[in-house]
Amino acid sequence: MSYSQDERILKNLLKEIINSTPGLKYAIIIDDTGITIMSESKFILKNEDDLSVEKIGAIGGAVFTAGEEQGYILGYGNIHLQITEYFKGMIFSLKVGKGVLCIATDKNIQIGLVRALMKRYSKKISTVLDRYLQEETGEMNKELKELFNSDTISLL
Repeated sequence: MSYSQDERILKNLLKEIINSTPGLKYAIIIDDTGITIMSESKFILKNEDDLSVEKIGAIGGAVFTAGEEQGYILGYGNIHLQITEYFKGMIFSLKVGKGVLCIATDKNIQIGLVRALMKRYSKKISTVLDRYLQEETGEMNKELKELFNSDTISLL
C-alpha cells in the first residue's frame, strides 16, 4: 500500500469517528513523539490564531507520555486510555500501535460511548498507522543513507 492509500484510510476512519455522535470536536492521530499525523474536525478554523491542531497533538503526546511514565513509577504498567476532564470539555487519548488517538469532546459527552467508539476503531487505526509509520521510516532511512553516501558527500 502506498502512503496515499494509508493516509486516505486514516482520514476516512477519523471522519467516521468524528461524525459518529454529537459532542465530538476533534480527532487527532499523533505518533509517539507528539507529531500530528492526521486530524479531523467538525469546525473550520478561520485563522491560525483560533486553534492549532499541531499544538493539541504535541501537548497531547507530552501529557500521554507523562501519564505513561507516572504509571510505570506506580507499577501500573502500560497506559491504555487517558481521560483529561476540563471545565468545558474532555480529551480522550488511547494508545493505537505506534501512535496515539486523541479525541476532544464537549463537556457533556457520555464517557462510556467515547471509550467504546475508540475501542471499536483502535485496532484498524493501529494496523494502518503502524504500516504507514514503518513505510515512512523506511523512506527516511533510504534518504538518510543517500545523504551520507560517500558519493553524495563529495558533492557537498
